[in-house]
Amino acid sequence: MVPARPVASAASAKRGHRVLVCPDAELLRRRVAKLAAELGPAAEVSRKVFWGDDEPFPQTFWPELTTKNLFSTPTVLVLRRAEALKAEAWDRLDEGLKLQASTVLPVFCLEGRWKDGKAPVPAFLTKRGLWSAAETNGWIWQSPGLTEATLPKFLDAWAKEKGLALDEPARRALLEALPRDALAAGLELDKLELAAGDAKRIDADMADLIAPHGDMEFFDFMRALAARPESDPEAVRAVWGRVLDDQLRPSGDKILFQLLGYMSWQARQMWMLNEGEEHKVRMSPRDKPTLARMAKRLGRAGIARVIELTLDAQLGVISGQRRPDDTLESYVAQLSALLQAGPAPRQSASGRPA
Repeated sequence: MVPARPVASAASAKRGHRVLVCPDAELLRRRVAKLAAELGPAAEVSRKVFWGDDEPFPQTFWPELTTKNLFSTPTVLVLRRAEALKAEAWDRLDEGLKLQASTVLPVFCLEGRWKDGKAPVPAFLTKRGLWSAAETNGWIWQSPGLTEATLPKFLDAWAKEKGLALDEPARRALLEALPRDALAAGLELDKLELAAGDAKRIDADMADLIAPHGDMEFFDFMRALAARPESDPEAVRAVWGRVLDDQLRPSGDKILFQLLGYMSWQARQMWMLNEGEEHKVRMSPRDKPTLARMAKRLGRAGIARVIELTLDAQLGVISGQRRPDDTLESYVAQLSALLQAGPAPRQSASGRPA
């Protein structure tokens, strides 16, 4: 994939650029948020995201890189999955950075998996000017994601930020139980914060609240929910197998709150896709077409129903009116029926189905 040449601009680069090397999307998001915060208050900083594995490469990237906006608003210009770019593309990015607008901070994300503790940086990239400049100026941030070595620091930072007491037995139990994914770990820690309550103390027994990791990815889970039994019986069996397995575990809310949080986020993405606001949706271009088709099939009423089901399930469990295991089974059944439903039948002028 070779992006077209950038549009020329007389603006000079003042902010430099950043290279983030990390396979964990949530850790990348947090790092980008930190960079944005350094530029100014959130309301005064714009963030724009492009994808290096998008085909064809979006030509709107170049004006964003080289053109100073009318109100001189600081902009964090993020290029996700930049490891997908070829050597020629990096050459042209080198050219583009020479024309970088003074209001823009370009951020290049290399998201390949680390091997044997080494960052997956292409050899040709380290020979480019943008990499050399980043090394010289300390603009490279690298993290292997959440690992045995990095998870303790992640956990301690969370406890300090939330003002929670975490004794050593609790710390060991959490390090053993937490998933090695920052988004999933964050959702589990949110649950623990609620469980700690006013006491602001986490004990070792609370580790039982954490869902075992290594289960179905939630995007795959949602796609399986939408599968009709006659067309994909294996997907349906996988969904209900996961639900029944969850109920056999010590606590019936093992995946419930993760699933509810994920569906709340997906419902917002579907709403924007259905309203023609694709540019606001931040997700992999490989998954976006699937979600867009689902959004169009559901329409406004269907997406609103997803939101309603999700809020009802959350409020029912939090208020103590419903048991988590019963809620999970009911929520999955209702959500599956909704996602499997086809579009409403077309009607003729007489009001009868066409």
